[in-house]
This record gives sequence, structure tokens and C-alpha cells, in this order.
Amino acid sequence: MKRRGAKEEAASVVKALTESAVSLSHTDPAMAKAQAALARKVKLKFNVRLEPHLRSFTCHGCKGLLVPGVNARVRLGHGKLTVVRVTCLDCGHVNRKVVKEA
Repeated sequence: MKRRGAKEEAASVVKALTESAVSLSHTDPAMAKAQAALARKVKLKFNVRLEPHLRSFTCHGCKGLLVPGVNARVRLGHGKLTVVRVTCLDCGHVNRKVVKEA
């Protein structure tokens, strides 16, 4: 029972840190990067999964904070599949997500 309470507490801390890092990324990028790294450490220690809308703020290449307009470029691909491409400007990794199939 103690472990479940600790995991729930860790989940709320990770959510708060991630949201804070995203909001700070425009004014203080160094602090936002530090908060995102701390959130990742807590997430890994307590095996906490992020909510889907917060999961998109993590680069799958460098595991850093990914904020569109600050350190990420977002492009929408057209064609047979509609794909959202988010390019991390720190490491260059391209995160792709299929939005709609034709």
C-alpha cells in the first residue's frame, strides 16, 4: 500500500514538473531543461507513465524537453497519410505521428 501511495505522489510530481517546464521554456530554457530532467528521473525511478498530451513534449532521441517553437519544428505532411513530423532542434531526431489515413 505504501508503494502505491508513493507512485501516485510521484505521478503528480512528474505531471507538475513537466507542465512547469513547458510553461517556463519560453522565458527560462535552462530551468525548463533542468525540470524536465528531474521529471524524467522521478518517472524512471517510480515507473510512472505520462499522460498522452504530456508525452508529446519528450524527444525520443535525446530524451529532452521538446517544445514547438522553442527547440522543435512541427511540419504537417500531406499525401496518402497525414503525418505530423516534430523535429528536435537539439539532436535532430524526427518524431513522426500518423494522424489520418486517406
